[in-house]
Amino acid sequence: MRKLLEEIKRRNVFKVAFVYVVAGWVTMQIVDVMFPALHLPDWMTSAIAAMLLIGFPFAMIFAWAFEMTPEGIKREEDVDRSQSVTTNTGRKLNKSAVIILAIAVGFLLIDKFYLQPDAPTSTEKLSIAVLPFVNMSDDADNEYFSDGLSEELLNVLSKIPQLHVAGRTSSFAFKGKTDDLRKIGEQLDVAHILEGSVRKSNTQLRITVQLIDTDSGFHLWSETYDREVTDVFAVQDEISAAVVEALKVTLLGGEIVTNFGTDNPEAYELYLKARYFLEQSNAENLVIGIEAIDRAIELDPDYANAYIIRALFEQQSVSGWAGDGHDFLAGYERIRAYADQAIELDPQSAEAHFVQGMVAATADWEFAAAQSLFRRALELEPQHIPARNWYGVGLIALGQPEDAVLVFEESLRMDPLMITSIRTLGDAHFYAGNYPAAIDAYEDVLELNDTIARIDGRLSRVALMQGDIDAAEAFAHKEEIEWEREYLLILALGRRGKSDEWRAATEAYQEKYGVSNSYQFATLYGDAGYVDEAFEWLEKSRDVHDPGTVGARVDPFLNSLHDDPRWQPFVKSIGVAD
Repeated sequence: MRKLLEEIKRRNVFKVAFVYVVAGWVTMQIVDVMFPALHLPDWMTSAIAAMLLIGFPFAMIFAWAFEMTPEGIKREEDVDRSQSVTTNTGRKLNKSAVIILAIAVGFLLIDKFYLQPDAPTSTEKLSIAVLPFVNMSDDADNEYFSDGLSEELLNVLSKIPQLHVAGRTSSFAFKGKTDDLRKIGEQLDVAHILEGSVRKSNTQLRITVQLIDTDSGFHLWSETYDREVTDVFAVQDEISAAVVEALKVTLLGGEIVTNFGTDNPEAYELYLKARYFLEQSNAENLVIGIEAIDRAIELDPDYANAYIIRALFEQQSVSGWAGDGHDFLAGYERIRAYADQAIELDPQSAEAHFVQGMVAATADWEFAAAQSLFRRALELEPQHIPARNWYGVGLIALGQPEDAVLVFEESLRMDPLMITSIRTLGDAHFYAGNYPAAIDAYEDVLELNDTIARIDGRLSRVALMQGDIDAAEAFAHKEEIEWEREYLLILALGRRGKSDEWRAATEAYQEKYGVSNSYQFATLYGDAGYVDEAFEWLEKSRDVHDPGTVGARVDPFLNSLHDDPRWQPFVKSIGVAD
């Protein structure tokens, strides 16, 4: 045995092994740093490691069987022992080892102090966007189901504190598009994207999901789930858990906490359908959505989330966004009833607190209570952007539009393509008197979606405040909402000083819309300098609870009323005084 070890030593096998290991280690360090920078796939790193491991025994065999001589490589048995140069070869191997080690140390120092980027924050490392799943069902009407599953997964993941999740609006902006996922990741500022497809056929579900690294564009994980529709809750839990495991997220509580709000799959599917139509706001979809959510409540009267959606449908109807905008007081009472039921069923629901805040702001005009409820919703769910935006709207109503700008900017950091946040950011700039910034925001909205209602109307208001009546009328003519378009054109007539035409148009507008547009009449008279008539209509707008009334404190078209002794008592009566 001793002779064998001496022979192994004489043939420099140990030294070759040492040099091979050191050289292999240096190779892997270089691969580890350079391959990701070159966006090379992970399998290439594994392949290099495998080749180095496989090559090791062959290097040992070569060192044993062959010898380097001045004449070249020869079989060891063909070399005269008296002429063997193994000693010289050993010295050369020693020098090689020292050189390789020096290179290794130098590379490590360069990597540490020059190549290594600043340590990424947890948000940068653990960030994800959930793109809307593709509806692969034969029935195109099942799109609500694929969209709903995507949004539910987004909501579950967003409740994990260690994970930054791109907002729903920004993620869904890429629906139906075939953009490069790396570009989408850059736009949404996320490191990972979850995408997939849903095929629903009667009671069968097939859900295919992929998790992609947006830096390299390669899949980190993918899976296909074949389930019954009745297993929809379990499969969402499985997908969420798999994503967390793939991202190597360490959960503070040890597991993902999900709460779908119901155990009834049919009620849940109706809820997804209703929420889908809530997002597609128009009068027809309002009816379809309400029918679906009413049926969901009928199937599960304890379904808190269903009451929340029902309240939101009612709010759309009352506000005039999708309904007729009439019957304010009765509508607000219906919103209150649904919100109260939701909070009673789920006191820890951020969404329920959000809806309660909406009721306090819109039905009760109690903005201090509303702001408190919005803050509570954000405590329960920090990424609840609607609650954040309504909090910002409350700040505007209370005369703090500059502070509201900061709130909306934070919303846009979470959900950069959310049109509501961009629009209300423009409103905050408008009421703060920063008209160029307001124009920029409104134009950003039109760039994302040029069919959005009441943006041209906002641009018309800005133009009026800047004194450009021609531009104001041009924007007004482009406004699709009829009552808004007619109102803006009357404002422009007043600014032109055409009092007879203005008076005739105002009387015609009053005959057509009556008290339902009380607040518009107040601003028409206020901007034209008719202070007494403006206060008369403000009182009417307060009595019928016109939603626009709460904006009176910051509305520049009512500036002529501010020095009147009736002004402060009025703003106090609508809950927006200091």
